[in-house]
Amino acid sequence: MKRLILLLLLVPCIAYSQTNVSGDQSGTWISSNSPYRVTGHVTVPVGQTLNIEAGVEVNFQGHYKFNVLGDLQAIGTRDSMIVLTTDTPATGWGGIRVDTSDIIKLSFCRIEHGFATGEYPDLHGGAMALMSSNATVENCIFADNETDTNGMGGAIYAINTTTTSFTNCTFIRNNCYGEGGAIKFSADNDTQITNCEFIQNHCNYGGGAVSCYSAYGTTMRGCTFADNYTMYSNGGAIHTLGFGNTLYVVNCTITGNTAVTGDGGAVSLSYADAYFVNTIACDNPGMYSDNVQVGMGSTGEVYYSNMPMPDGATGHHNINADPEFVDAANYDFSLSETSPCIDAGVASLDAGGITLIDLDPSQYNGAAPDIGALEYLGIFADGFESGNTTAWTTTSP
Repeated sequence: MKRLILLLLLVPCIAYSQTNVSGDQSGTWISSNSPYRVTGHVTVPVGQTLNIEAGVEVNFQGHYKFNVLGDLQAIGTRDSMIVLTTDTPATGWGGIRVDTSDIIKLSFCRIEHGFATGEYPDLHGGAMALMSSNATVENCIFADNETDTNGMGGAIYAINTTTTSFTNCTFIRNNCYGEGGAIKFSADNDTQITNCEFIQNHCNYGGGAVSCYSAYGTTMRGCTFADNYTMYSNGGAIHTLGFGNTLYVVNCTITGNTAVTGDGGAVSLSYADAYFVNTIACDNPGMYSDNVQVGMGSTGEVYYSNMPMPDGATGHHNINADPEFVDAANYDFSLSETSPCIDAGVASLDAGGITLIDLDPSQYNGAAPDIGALEYLGIFADGFESGNTTAWTTTSP
C-alpha cells in the first residue's frame, strides 16, 4: 500500500515535468527537461550558442519573441522532432528573430502558429525572420504561421542573406497580408530551395507561396506548389520582381495555384529573368493570364517542360498535355504510368553560359529524367506531412 501511494504521488510530477525560460539563453535545452515554457522574450546573446535537442517542445505562453543574436542549432530526428508552438494559436507567438548571426541550423523541426506583428522588422516572417543572416533548414515543417497587416513572409522573411537553403521542407497553410504567403526574399543571393512542398499558402499582394524582390539567383529544384493563391496581385505560387532577379525552376510541379485578380496563376515575372527546365505548370488560373506570365522588362526561357508556352518566352522541347497525376485532388502528384511527362525531360542542359541541370543516370529512372518534381518509379507513392518531401511510403500497384 505504501508503494502504491508513493507511485501515485510521483505520477503528477512526471506528467508535468517542465522548464520555464525567458531572458538570455545559451547552452543546451535537453529533452528530459521538456517542455520548455517560454514566459517572456528569449534572447541568444552575441557570441553564444543555443543547442536544442531532439524531442524538445518549446511552448510559448504568450506573444513572446525568440531573438537570436548568436548562433542557434536545433537538430531533431524524423522520429523525435523539435516543436515550437503555443497553446494560444489565436494570438500566436513572436517567431524566431535572427539578426546578423553566423550559424542557424534547423533540422526536423515543426514551427507553427507564429504571428508577426508590430514595427519593422517584427511585422515580417511569422515563423522566422532572417536579417543579414544565413540559415540551413532541412526536413522542417512550417504550418499555420502568419503576419499582421502590412507584414510579408507568412512563414519566412529573409533580407540580405547569402547561401541560405531550405531542403525537404513543407510549408502549409501559412499566410500574410503583404507578399510571400510562405516566404519573402529581399536582396538575397544564392538561395537554394530543394525538394520542398508549398501547399495552401496565401497572401494579398504577390507570390501566394514565394515572393522574390531583387533576389540574385534563387533556385527551386524538385519542389511542389499546389493550392496557393494571391488575392490582389500577381503570381499565384511565385512572384519575382526587381532588376537583377534571376529565378531557376528545375524539376518542379506547379499546379492548382491562383492569381485571383492578377496575372500568372503559377509564376509572375516583373523586371526579372527566369529559366524553367523539366517543370510542370498546369491548371493555374489568373484573372488576366494563366500559368506563367513574362511581364514587363522580363525574359523567360522554357526547356523540356510541360506547360502552355508563355507569351514572350523562348525555349524548345516542351509539351502542353495533361500530366496525368495519380491523385491531384489528394495532393499525390506522382505520375501515372501513361503520363507524357515520363522520360520527357533532359539530364544535361546549358543556356546562356549557365549550367541549368547536369544529372548522372543514377539520379533518375529510365531513359531520361521525368518532367515534374516526382520521378516515376513504377509504384504508387503515398505522401504525408513529414517535413521531408522525399519520404514516401510505397505499395505495390
